[in-house]
Amino acid sequence: MNVLSGIRTYLRWIEETGHSVVNAGHEQAQAYSAWLAAQYAPATHKNRLTQVRTFYDLLREQALVSGNPFRDVQGSLNRPHEHRPVYSADDVDRLLAQANLEERALVLLGAHGGLTGPEVLGLRFEDIDLALGQLKLPGRTVQASDALMGALERWSHQRGHTALFSATGPVFDLTTAFQLRKRLLFLCQRAGVTYHAWHALRHAAGLRLLTEAPTLTPHTRRTVQQVLGLNSRESLRPLVNLSRTSKRN
Repeated sequence: MNVLSGIRTYLRWIEETGHSVVNAGHEQAQAYSAWLAAQYAPATHKNRLTQVRTFYDLLREQALVSGNPFRDVQGSLNRPHEHRPVYSADDVDRLLAQANLEERALVLLGAHGGLTGPEVLGLRFEDIDLALGQLKLPGRTVQASDALMGALERWSHQRGHTALFSATGPVFDLTTAFQLRKRLLFLCQRAGVTYHAWHALRHAAGLRLLTEAPTLTPHTRRTVQQVLGLNSRESLRPLVNLSRTSKRN
């Protein structure tokens, strides 16, 4: 059915543009590919080309055409790693304006600390070094912002600890990723902010660090990569591109 849908789309385009099915050449194939690129997302673009390529293979089997004009025509490259949903600085401000003490600590752990969801769920008060302003995580140490440390300290007091340095046990009662997502979703709804998954807060942390840096040197990129615990420079590239756009604006 998908192949038939793609063939119908192609035949409608043929009818509207006055091109030929049996006399199609490379230029026609390129023109159709360009039209697809303007109409569809990269993945759909590639699927439509595959469907038309199959159509011409069938025509060749019936000796109705001598070649397949779409054989070497490639669709748009779809690189999921280049697309990074991110909470903007304004989004984070709006979330914090509506957040209670617990939610404020959660948001800042993501948007300033760059913690992953599992790292937030596993965070214990013993992991917080108040003197150095650091969070000791498995495999890395995060230098916390003043806002983040202040939020953790206020949340600690609400939890019944008189001082952050003497607190022990889990920082939050959340135990599952679903609970964390649900808490963030409800906060987004109250703040009128489009909901993204937790990692969009981590991206906000990376974007914040890159944007605040005077220049995007290799050292800056390595530092941000280490802060976020990313395994490769390629993972950071979308955020670098976003930071450049932000600085231009």
